[in-house]
Amino acid sequence: MKILFITRLFYPHIGGVERHVVEVSKFLRKKGNSITVLTEKYDKSLEDNEDIDGVKVVRYYYPHIKLLGLIFVWWQILIRRKLIEEADMVHIHDVFIWYLPFRFLYPKKKVIITFHGLEWDNPFSKLSILQKRLNANLSNGTVGVGKYLEKYTSIKFDLVIYGAISPNRFTHRKVKGSIVYVGRLEENTGLGKFLEWIKKNPKYTVEFCGDGPLRKRCEKIGRVYGFIANPSPFLEKAEYCVPGGYLGAMEALNVGCKLKLFSHDKLREDVWRMTPFVEKNAKAWVRTQTWDKLADEYLNLYNHI
Repeated sequence: MKILFITRLFYPHIGGVERHVVEVSKFLRKKGNSITVLTEKYDKSLEDNEDIDGVKVVRYYYPHIKLLGLIFVWWQILIRRKLIEEADMVHIHDVFIWYLPFRFLYPKKKVIITFHGLEWDNPFSKLSILQKRLNANLSNGTVGVGKYLEKYTSIKFDLVIYGAISPNRFTHRKVKGSIVYVGRLEENTGLGKFLEWIKKNPKYTVEFCGDGPLRKRCEKIGRVYGFIANPSPFLEKAEYCVPGGYLGAMEALNVGCKLKLFSHDKLREDVWRMTPFVEKNAKAWVRTQTWDKLADEYLNLYNHI
């Protein structure tokens, strides 16, 4: 099967969606599929066309200017429309607006969309929710990263996922009282609540794998390393992990960390409450959620639409 992924950012950019697309692409290719990723050229030093471990990556630049930038994106995809024509499946990660005119230009082309989350600065925007519902209705299949999305968007997904892990045998010794935070250093991840908590519990030592607006506050409490492509070395020695998102939580449980979950509002409470992470068998469950299994789940969805 020829699969075209459309995603705003991709490797070497660091982020949860980027990691998701990289890992799923890797395992879909191992299963005999041809993978192409169409994405933004966010750094001028990157190649326009590149082969990364057998995955074809096609990049283009566009100006980040409202409306004008979107028109530029449509034009860039239009001149690369052969990628759509040759694909058996178009799989979009969040940025359905990039593909919108081509949904009508190629009405018979099968399209899947994965919703990776909400716009955290304004998650209850009526326009944003309406757009997501429209995107779902225009797609042949839908995937939601987290059960809470069904509650807040009123979309019934064909598949609900939380990410995946690479199997790892934990052999490192945990440092008692150590905590690692993994994720964006922003208030809406629950980080602000964690910083308040840690001030009242100074017996713990903290390291931060991430970056963002709260970096200076974090630096007053522990060492900040910035975004780390592979936080496993930090997780393997930490007794606890405060994850900013699902991938961080899964990787932490996979190497034996205990989770400390923080929420700054009701929505974020549901992000964690409506997951297997809060169940007693969370560690055992996580170790069954491999990238290989997720690739199979995607293939099963592709073959049934």
